[in-house]
Amino acid sequence: MRITYLHLINFRNHLDNSVHLGQGMNIFVGPNGQGKTAILEALYALATSKSHRTSRDAELIRLGADWTRITAEVDREKREEVILELTLSRVEKKTVRVNKVKREKVGDIVGQLNAVIFSATDLDMIKLDPSHRRRFLNLEISQVSPQYVYSFGRYKRVLDQRNSAIKELRFGGGTARSIDIWDDQLVNYGSSMIEKRLVFVRRLAEIAEPVYERLSGGQERLEIAYEPSVKLDDPKNLEEIKETFGRQLKQSRENDILRKTTTKGPHRDDISFKVNGMEVRAFGSQGQQRSVALAVKLAEIELVEEMVGEPPVALLDDVGAELDEQRRKQVFDLTFGRCQTLVTATSLNELPDEIVEKAEIFEVDSGKVKKI
Repeated sequence: MRITYLHLINFRNHLDNSVHLGQGMNIFVGPNGQGKTAILEALYALATSKSHRTSRDAELIRLGADWTRITAEVDREKREEVILELTLSRVEKKTVRVNKVKREKVGDIVGQLNAVIFSATDLDMIKLDPSHRRRFLNLEISQVSPQYVYSFGRYKRVLDQRNSAIKELRFGGGTARSIDIWDDQLVNYGSSMIEKRLVFVRRLAEIAEPVYERLSGGQERLEIAYEPSVKLDDPKNLEEIKETFGRQLKQSRENDILRKTTTKGPHRDDISFKVNGMEVRAFGSQGQQRSVALAVKLAEIELVEEMVGEPPVALLDDVGAELDEQRRKQVFDLTFGRCQTLVTATSLNELPDEIVEKAEIFEVDSGKVKKI
């Protein structure tokens, strides 16, 4: 899978830029604040419909503009070539087009392009609260499972309705029957999400744990575990998940009404990262946290390739400055020659000579991109 062409209009500090990309390594070089990261951010937004840096779409629109548009042509091995377009507006809803045809659902663009991004925000997934780890699951699983995109979208709407019904009942209105209706739907869509998360995290752990062992020189052991708020006992199939979720949701109803919110479901899930048995978020060093984040991202490349049948595009944001020599080598060993890669750097001296020699190089200056 590779991106052959990218066009940005009013995206961040890019007024109107077109870039033809090489099929291997592509380096975007220039001082900080010139728009290098925005190029990677735009491509990740095409892959997932969301930025990896912010949840506010308005921040992606150039100052003084009312809208922004990202367009890319993608050459795929297992599927036909595709043209993707994402438009964000300050006043209208987000819109997407696939092969120039407008789609009713934004989620239709998700998974058309598969991309794995390495950036400074990766540490947030390890260090910060569970919402960052849930966001990681939602964005990455959505790229490889259209069913997950559908279940996730429906689950969010049903959850809002159930919470509204709970609040109404808490203050003397509504009936228990109204909550029963939402419970059935919440269990249906939520169980599908849980099943997909179980499979994804289990396989991610199998790939990431030996990667981390190499990063630590064989001195440390990484354990990754999915921690659903619905307590599961090694479910054999989707029906067992539904039965367990439904039972625990009913058991928690009284508590939910008192707290005026739903306390069981995928919106309360987490992932555990442990190094030598200790939770790395609370007890790990900065170096351990960085290595865990890197191991997860490196594993994700292999996992996406396994699930879709071809390697994703790798987006490497400032890895020369963010990673030490050993970790940087691990990244380039996995991506170089394997998948199309886009790298940002403030100087070519930050990158290995053998990478620079074989790369397409672009200079980024004040939101303008020029091939050099």
